[in-house]
Amino acid sequence: MKITNQGIWYFAKMLPEISKPFRLTLGEGKTAFSEKSGLYFKCEFLNPTGSIKDRGLCFQISKLAEKKVRHAVISSSGNAALAASAYCRLAGIKLIVFVSPNINTAKLAALKENSDVYIDSRPVSSAHQYALKNNFYNLRQSTDPNAAYGFETVSFEIDEEIGRIDDLFLAVSSGTALKGMADGFKESGYLPRFHAVQTAKIYPLAGQFDTDFIRENTSLADAIVARTLPREGELLKIIRKSGGFGWVIPNNDMQNARSALLKMGLDSSFEGAAAYAAVEKAKSKGFSLGKTVVILTGKYYPDE
Repeated sequence: MKITNQGIWYFAKMLPEISKPFRLTLGEGKTAFSEKSGLYFKCEFLNPTGSIKDRGLCFQISKLAEKKVRHAVISSSGNAALAASAYCRLAGIKLIVFVSPNINTAKLAALKENSDVYIDSRPVSSAHQYALKNNFYNLRQSTDPNAAYGFETVSFEIDEEIGRIDDLFLAVSSGTALKGMADGFKESGYLPRFHAVQTAKIYPLAGQFDTDFIRENTSLADAIVARTLPREGELLKIIRKSGGFGWVIPNNDMQNARSALLKMGLDSSFEGAAAYAAVEKAKSKGFSLGKTVVILTGKYYPDE
């Protein structure tokens, strides 16, 4: 399916040029806003493969198609691989996927339907080595220079549909989506306050702001996995320049937030629930919030 005025290509004039024949789309983007309790929830779980990752991988794979790349590899906690698999299939690109043994079982089952999947205790390193050995393109979003562009479209949609905002809450793993959204807002001439949300298990970024938590050994938000952030300096600069903050959210708060979201009719993943819980934590800490968007980054996958 290649319809050049649909999906992220609705904003083609605001993105780096990709020739029209290579603009792939599955109808990603233009996800709904749900205004509840004085907040705007951006429902990214409505994307074709169920997460915000569709935006980034749509642009990445379109660029590979334009360059006539025929083989790619990705390491992923699940969502990025699901998106990469769908767009690579659309482009006729062979994809190899490396995942951790801790991957959500429902995501793993979905991946195995259409991709060659390797379960590896060091998926990032193994994917890197596989790319070097076999001359495959590495789609790792934290290092691919084309990875952030698709996420700019979230900012464009916010600007177009609800206007200028003050605060944005987003669950962060590698931070590529945050960077892309910040770049998008810069094109509109401003930065809202960016609130980076992580878990009490994984908090390399948010832990540099928020110290009011007890470390946990497990996390319900299984898509937040990155302990090393190649973009860390850039992300910190964005958050600080915007006047934002980082928030560390424990499992209990995520569980309560997901229950609250379900009552609102929003069946979000625990990453989205963490972002909502961070809004409540910010309020409890006396943080004065203005017009606020909460990004619900993905759909909920039950795990065995």
